[in-house]
Amino acid sequence: MTGRLTSTLLPEAQAIVQQPGVEKALAGELRTAMDVDRAHLIMLVERAIVPAPAGVAVLDAIDKLDASDLADLHERPAPRGWYLMYEGYLCEQLDLEVAGWLPTARSRNDLSATLAAMSLRRALAMLGTTLVRLQLTLLRQARAHLHTVMPGFTHGQPALPITYAHYLAAVAGELGRTLRHLLLAIDDLDECPLGAGAMGGTSIPIDAQRTAELLGFTRPSSNSLAAVASRDTALRLCADATGIADLLSRVATDLHGWISAPEPLLRLPDSLVGQSSMMPQKRNAYVLEHVQGRAAAALGAFTAMSAGTQKSPFTNSIAVHTEATRYVEEAVRVTTESVTLLRLVVSNAIPDREAMLARAESGMTEATEIANQLAFADGRGFRAAHEIVGAAARRAVQAGVSLRDVVGADSGTALDTLDVTSVAESNCYGGGPAPQTVQHDLADLTGSLLAARRNLRAASGRWESTHIRIARAVDELRQEHA
Repeated sequence: MTGRLTSTLLPEAQAIVQQPGVEKALAGELRTAMDVDRAHLIMLVERAIVPAPAGVAVLDAIDKLDASDLADLHERPAPRGWYLMYEGYLCEQLDLEVAGWLPTARSRNDLSATLAAMSLRRALAMLGTTLVRLQLTLLRQARAHLHTVMPGFTHGQPALPITYAHYLAAVAGELGRTLRHLLLAIDDLDECPLGAGAMGGTSIPIDAQRTAELLGFTRPSSNSLAAVASRDTALRLCADATGIADLLSRVATDLHGWISAPEPLLRLPDSLVGQSSMMPQKRNAYVLEHVQGRAAAALGAFTAMSAGTQKSPFTNSIAVHTEATRYVEEAVRVTTESVTLLRLVVSNAIPDREAMLARAESGMTEATEIANQLAFADGRGFRAAHEIVGAAARRAVQAGVSLRDVVGADSGTALDTLDVTSVAESNCYGGGPAPQTVQHDLADLTGSLLAARRNLRAASGRWESTHIRIARAVDELRQEHA
């Protein structure tokens, strides 16, 4: 019961709308909330808003509860949710006149928004760090395979000769752009909602900058309504995770096809494949199928959140901050695991150079360059040369001979130098697979990646040191008021 209400929530309603939050709080979120409370109390005492003896007493009680692993709360009823359960416990331990100072100039609303931001910080750091590791792996493998010629595919068919490095660099570049976009959220997550109160700020002269810095943020929110109403960063994080998952699924599809082909282009060690329970000859690259299937998680979370926030009033809303965001953390976790799985495959996959080269040759991937040479040899132009080479390709397939032999015999032009390896190494324009072009691309990608990693590490270090920073501030406050 509270001053306004004379009864608790009905038990069936409690089980649905309160108990999941209580379980989540006791599993870890309450400890983060305790740090928010510590930061808030430190500021209130420093500003002489709360009497120092009362503030220190509440801090002592919070530390004691924390040290006990929340023992007294695990069986405690929470008819109005974990927040009032926890606050009620402190009031029982210290009396209302002492513990009652804790919620001064603070609401569940700005507390919830702050906890949400801190949770998203962890999710972003986890996903970002895992992406960095995957990109480093892609770049390392690309450097090792600058001359490993393979077919590039369009519509499932060999199209042009490229290199394995060229493919890996393409994926690394896409991931680099995604990582750069993901890290834009750091600035959004450096704004601290604490101090916004229920949604209208407060007349009490708090120092929101102080609490922001203690909690690892760089600044407080500039608008109290937006601070509690907005969860747009969660939606954008879901969108980024969706884009990442989509890319991973496309790469997984490529790798799965190359590994599972009758003449595999890539081979995986036994430690990354599965065996059939019935068919003894099988080696299944099922890890990649997990990557493909998990792509749905991020999209599902994005769709649920987008639909859940639509037409909700722009203010504090349980429909938004509890229900719509329900699947965000899980979606980011699943996407992060997919990144790890793909990294393991890329790191351990062994390209079969002979099979790759043979597939590029049997697929006549040199055809476009042969047409280029014919077009300029006598000025007939590319379209006419294209038709000649196309007809020659049909005859080569029917006769079971090489395309170069057929075109060479028809045109009287020596085409011996237009093998697929030479073609791949000569395509240096337009971002082609020529080794020097790919090397330049890899150097640029590495520079961008290292800059992104520095940015991520700086933010993560500030976020991860929050508990230590607050503990030191609590000790200093105790010493000052001993």
